[in-house]
Amino acid sequence: MNRLKRLARILSIALWPALWPALGLTAPVQHHTFKTSDGVRLHYIEAGRGDKTIVLIPGWLMPAAVFEKQFEALSNSYRVLALDPRSQGLSEVTKRSHAPKRRIQDIAEFLKAAQVKDFVLAGWSLGVLESLDYIANYKPKGLRGLILIDNSVGEGRPPASRRSNFAQTMNDPVKREQYMRTFSQDIYRKPPPPLVAQAVLDSALQAAPDVAIQLLNQPYPRTYWSETLQKQQIPVLYAIRPWLKEQGDALQKKRARDLITVEMFDQAGHALFVDEAESFNQAVLKFSQQAFARKQ
Repeated sequence: MNRLKRLARILSIALWPALWPALGLTAPVQHHTFKTSDGVRLHYIEAGRGDKTIVLIPGWLMPAAVFEKQFEALSNSYRVLALDPRSQGLSEVTKRSHAPKRRIQDIAEFLKAAQVKDFVLAGWSLGVLESLDYIANYKPKGLRGLILIDNSVGEGRPPASRRSNFAQTMNDPVKREQYMRTFSQDIYRKPPPPLVAQAVLDSALQAAPDVAIQLLNQPYPRTYWSETLQKQQIPVLYAIRPWLKEQGDALQKKRARDLITVEMFDQAGHALFVDEAESFNQAVLKFSQQAFARKQ
């Protein structure tokens, strides 16, 4: 990567928190960092207060900043946290492990560093799989509900596979940059806030090619996700677009009525919580109120 371009991206990411007020947020946000057990500095964003927390895990190469609409809408009722996973957003870009076991350990250490007790865990895209992997291995006692945003959960027919030349594209600097720019635009159906769009693009461009490839090579069969989900006796909100309707229908048949809510967002792109922020936030608030009120 060109050194000047690299420096410009680092400066853009580093200055992003200072620009947050320009987004017009009514709720103040705080930026925190902590070091993982293998020495990587991770960043997370916090808004709101209280013992009841909504925790947001972003998708493949995405930053915590993509959830800015959720900080504004949800933090009046709950403490809201969003993690920048390693090599994403404002967290350290590292050559250390990005294996699934390390990534879910990061989630566990993040929740400990932020002193999270009772919480609803929300994962988007790759964050869906990492959230399920985390609860399967760590079985958190304070987990009160699970929000899974626009990814397969191992039901029905498998989604289409990635292009066979994906690895080649990631390892070609010119093709990779174009791919990331297109990807960072295609996750929306409507124009996103400019600073969010820039934070998303900067985050997508900063990870090393081998990291981008590794993160999508999950070492588990599809049944791992469906079986993990079926073992959870907690409420689940499945927020999806029409491409996942078959999986939503399957979940509604398998789970008790009080343990599954499927919300369809048919006017949104993959970042449906940006495109249809008001509807998504209302669904999350209603779900979280019921999840926290439910007897354990």
